[in-house]
Amino acid sequence: MQKIRFAGIALLGAVVIWAGVCCLEGPSENVRYDGGLVSVQYPAFSTVSSEDGEKTDAVLTESNTIPVPEGPATSAASACVMTANGIQLAGKADTEFVSIASTTKIMTALLTLELGEGHLDEPFNVGDEVKVEGSALGIKPGAEVTLRLLVWGMLLSSGNDAASAAAIHLAGSFEEFAQLMNERAAEIGMEHTVFVTPSGLDADGQGSCAKDLALLACEALQNPDFRDICEETNGHMTVGGVEYWMTNHNRLLKEYDGCIGIKTGFTDSAGRCLVSAAEKDDAVIVSVVLHDPDDWEDSKKLLDWGFSQLETRELVCQLDDYTIPAVPAEDTEESDENAAISPYTLRQRNSVCISLAPQEQLTEIVSLVSSLPAGAASGTTAGIVQWVDSQGKVRGWCAIETE
Repeated sequence: MQKIRFAGIALLGAVVIWAGVCCLEGPSENVRYDGGLVSVQYPAFSTVSSEDGEKTDAVLTESNTIPVPEGPATSAASACVMTANGIQLAGKADTEFVSIASTTKIMTALLTLELGEGHLDEPFNVGDEVKVEGSALGIKPGAEVTLRLLVWGMLLSSGNDAASAAAIHLAGSFEEFAQLMNERAAEIGMEHTVFVTPSGLDADGQGSCAKDLALLACEALQNPDFRDICEETNGHMTVGGVEYWMTNHNRLLKEYDGCIGIKTGFTDSAGRCLVSAAEKDDAVIVSVVLHDPDDWEDSKKLLDWGFSQLETRELVCQLDDYTIPAVPAEDTEESDENAAISPYTLRQRNSVCISLAPQEQLTEIVSLVSSLPAGAASGTTAGIVQWVDSQGKVRGWCAIETE
């Protein structure tokens, strides 16, 4: 797929046309056939507004990697700010390998949800692996639990017992589960991370960095169960006849509008750690602070700053080169049928404005009908355009109609 870089925004352009080649007039280069669909690669254009309100087409440029600023001053030893689809906005010592305490449980919870999909509510019994130091859900050896309970216990109560029980149940040993954690980290692109324990208790060689934890949070937010659970302030479940009460100690859930939560952490070596996410106007920002004595206020500051960096952009689909054939009605006389019938030209029905990071990438997908009856009125719906981010989320859409 062709990558087109703009001043301030990079867009990936692609058109998917629900028709055969003979039904579409437009650029014929870079056409490929796949399963009966025609995919045409073309430059996608963005219209930007200057300070005086004048609209101009974004200029095509070849862009190098954009330097990442440090962002606002914080007490954190390392920090990162990122959009939920992986666009880094700021970083402070963001690739420094450090201890990360219970933020490790983000990976443990995500893996538990992924590996346990389809049987999250099936009961099983735990063993002595739940005898572990530190914060706990309160699971006793021999207790009946479910994977869903364990995930709640990890994300709300930060239960080391819950993390240990999940690891043993899913992988058979802590070593095997750590291997799964590290393999998943590699898939996500976490280049400065080594997992040893499922709980985040200090262990030789274990650690990560602010940037990697931000990437992990972005990945975890794509899992609906993970997001739903970490947004909860309290939880209550009864499994195997035992009641479990859980409280989320993430203060931002009550103190920051739009907070999605995610995970706190603390050990003597890691200090206070906090991975946070918040949503405003359909945009999600992730912040990470590590070894930060003022983690709550610094996280608020980073989230505020992250949202302030987003720019409102008008998305414009260029349809000048595309038309849809007009098909005569079946009862049309032969003389009329042989007469030339002009194809329909197209336009975007309304304007679409969304918030984007300056260097954010979108994929533009246009789906059109193969033809329309002759005599269709102006404004007849002919298709749809969608703008999709790098994680497949539709960020904006608009109907396409005849002119």
